[in-house]
Amino acid sequence: MNFEINFVLPHWLYWSVLGLLPLVVMFFVNRSFRLGGKVDGGDIAEIPAGQEVAATYHPPGNLFTRLADGVSGFAGRYVAYWALIAPFIFAYEVLVRYAFNSPTNWVHESMTLMFGMQYLLAGAYALREGGHVRVDILYTRAKPVNKAALDIMTSVFFFIFTLALLTTGWTFFSQSVSDAYFFGSSYSNETSFTEWAIQFYPVKFMMFFGGLLLLLQGIAQLVRDIQAYRHERQATPNNPAGFAKALIWLAIVVGSWTLFEIANIVLTDYDSLPFSLENSLGQVGIGGLTLVMFGSLMMVLVAGLPLAFVTGGLGVVFLYLVGDQNMLNLIPSRIFPMMTNYQLSAIPLFIFMASVLEKAGIIEELFDVVYKWMGGLKAGLAIATIIASTLLAAMVGVIGAAVVTMGLIALPAMLKRNYDPEIAIGSIMAGGTLGILIPPSILAIIYGVIAQQSVGELYLGSLIPGLMLAFMYGFYCWMRGTLNIKMAPPMPVEDRVDMTEKLRLLRNMLAPIVLVVLVLGIIFTGIATPVEAAGIGTFGALIVAAMHRRLTWANLHAACMTTLVASAMVMWIIFGASIFVGFYILQGGQTFVQDLIAGAGLGPYAVLALMMVLLVALGMFLDWVGILLLAVPIFVPLIKGMTFSGVFGLPGVDPADVSLWFGVIYLVNMQMSFLSPPFGYALFYIKGVCPPHITMAQIFRSSLPFLALQALGLLLVIMFPALVTWLPNLAYG
Repeated sequence: MNFEINFVLPHWLYWSVLGLLPLVVMFFVNRSFRLGGKVDGGDIAEIPAGQEVAATYHPPGNLFTRLADGVSGFAGRYVAYWALIAPFIFAYEVLVRYAFNSPTNWVHESMTLMFGMQYLLAGAYALREGGHVRVDILYTRAKPVNKAALDIMTSVFFFIFTLALLTTGWTFFSQSVSDAYFFGSSYSNETSFTEWAIQFYPVKFMMFFGGLLLLLQGIAQLVRDIQAYRHERQATPNNPAGFAKALIWLAIVVGSWTLFEIANIVLTDYDSLPFSLENSLGQVGIGGLTLVMFGSLMMVLVAGLPLAFVTGGLGVVFLYLVGDQNMLNLIPSRIFPMMTNYQLSAIPLFIFMASVLEKAGIIEELFDVVYKWMGGLKAGLAIATIIASTLLAAMVGVIGAAVVTMGLIALPAMLKRNYDPEIAIGSIMAGGTLGILIPPSILAIIYGVIAQQSVGELYLGSLIPGLMLAFMYGFYCWMRGTLNIKMAPPMPVEDRVDMTEKLRLLRNMLAPIVLVVLVLGIIFTGIATPVEAAGIGTFGALIVAAMHRRLTWANLHAACMTTLVASAMVMWIIFGASIFVGFYILQGGQTFVQDLIAGAGLGPYAVLALMMVLLVALGMFLDWVGILLLAVPIFVPLIKGMTFSGVFGLPGVDPADVSLWFGVIYLVNMQMSFLSPPFGYALFYIKGVCPPHITMAQIFRSSLPFLALQALGLLLVIMFPALVTWLPNLAYG
C-alpha cells in the first residue's frame, strides 16, 4: 500500500504563518506576564556576562531614540518567535521521509529563507541590546569622555556600512521583482530553482529593510553617544580632554568626507568629482594593500567598534577606494549566499535548543547529578565540572554557554568547599571551551560552510580529540588534588549519597541523555543532516521542558530572545567579514599569502606550525567567528596542496583526509585562543561571574596549566592524525 504524502506548502500559507504567528505568540506571552509569569533559569547568550563595565551615566535619549528603540524591539521580538516554527517543520520532514517515503524540498528551503530574513531584521535589536561583540582592548580602559568620543568617531564606519547595505540592498531587491508590479530591470519575478519556486523578492527586501532598521537604531545610538560626551565634558570641566577633542574633530572630518563621497556616487556615473577618493588605491599592489587593509582593521578594532561593523565598514571603504562605486554591488552578492546557506540554519536551532534546556533547569540538575557521582574523588568537584561541561557541550554546542553557566553553578560550590581558586576557575574555563570540539559544535558548522568540508565528518573527527582533552583536564585536576589535598578536597563524607540515591538522580537525567544520544546518533549515522538533527533536538528539548513543567510562555519568550541576539551576533560578523575577506581574496590576497609562505621555503609541518602560532595570536584579540572568516579561506587552500607524510617516523595524513584533519586541528587551536591571556574570551566570560575578590591576575594564572594541556592536545592531534581520521573513515569509508 502506498502511503506517500505529496503535500507542498502553498506560498500564501507560508507568508501567512510568518506574518500572523508572531502576533498570536505575542498575545499569549503578554498575557502570561500580566498573570505573573516569570522566566526560569539564567541567560546563556553568547554575550560575555560582565564584559562591559557598568556605565555611571545613562544618556536619557529623546523622542527619536525612544521611537527607534521601540521599532527595533518590536521587529526583534516579531522575528524571534519564528524560531518556534522550525522544530515542528523539521520533525515533520524527518517523519514523512522515513515513515511515508516522502522527502520534501520545501521544508529545508522554507526554514533556510526564514532564518535568513531573521538574521537581517535582528541586527538592529542586537545593536539595541549591546549584543554585537566588540574587541575592547583599549575601549574598556579609556576614560568615560574618551570612550564616548571613540563611540562617536567609530560610528562613521558603522554608517558607511549601513548606508552601503541600504542602497545596494534596494537595488538587489528591485531587480528581483516582476516588471508587472514594480520596476525590476534584470529579472522577472525571480524565484528559487526548486519545485517549490518561492519568490525571492520578499527575502531580498529584508536586506534593505534590515539595513533601514539598523540605520535608525544607529542614529539613536549616536544621539546617546553625543549626550554621553557632553555630560562627561560638563562633569569634569577642569580635566584636560585633548584626546577626546581630537577624536571628535577626526569624526567630523571623516564624516564630512563620507558625505562628499556619497554626493560623488549620487551625482556621477563614470567620472568622479574633483578630490574624490574613488579608485585612489587602484594602483596599489597586493603587498601594500595587505598592510593597509589589515593595519586599518587592527586600528579600528582596538577603538571598540563591534567586529561586524569594523569588517563590514572597512570592506565597503576598500571596495570604493580600490575599485569604484559599481564594486559596492558586491555587498549583497556576498551577504545573500550567507543568508540562504542551509548549513548555517543549524546555528539558531542549536542555540534555541540550549536556551530551552537551560530554562527547563536541565543544566543545574546535570551538574548536581555528576557532582553526587564524582564528589567522593579527590578534586571531585572540579572533575564533575569538566564532565558536566562535556555533557553540556554535547547538548548545546554554544560557545561560552558552559563557561558562564558552570561559573554561576560550580564556582560558588567549589569556593565554599575551600578549593584553590585557580583550580576552580581553570577547570570551569577549560571545560567550557569543550563546546568548540564536542559535537554539535557551532564553530564546526561555520568552518564546514567556509572550507566546504562535511560537517558530519568534522563532528566525528573532533569527538575523540574532544574526549581526550576532557580526560586530560580531569586527570590534571585529580593529580593536583592528590598531590595537595588542600587545593581540591573531596566532598565531605556527610554530603555523599549511596548508590540507590545516585541511580535515582541518574534517572532524572534520562530524558536529556536520550536527547543527546538521539541528536548525535542521527548525525553520525547519516539519518538526518546536522540542520535536521538540530531541529529534532529542539523539538525534543521542548518535550523535555514540558516534562519538567517549564514549558511556559515566559520561558519560550526568553529562549527566543536569547537565540535571536546570539545568532544575530554570529551572523552579522559573518556578513561583515565576508565582505572584507571576499574583497581581499578577489584582489589576489589569497594567492599573495600563499606565495609569501611558499617563498619562505618552509616544509609542510613548519607552515602548519606558523599557522597555529598566527591563530593563537589572533585569538588574543579577535572573536572566534572573525578569526575563522579571516584565516580559513586563506589557510585551507594552501594546506590542501601540501603533503603531510608524518613526523618522527609516525604515519602521515592521507591526501583525501588533509582538509578534515586541518579542520579539527583548527578547532583545537580555537580552544587555545579562548584561554590565551590577555584577551581570550573565556577569561572575560568567567570574570563576569567571579566574586569581586578574584583578580584578573588569578584568572590568567589559572588558565596557564590548561592552556599547556591544550597545546599538548594540539601536538598529539598533529602527530597522530588517526585521532581525527579513524572514526570518520570507519563510519563513512
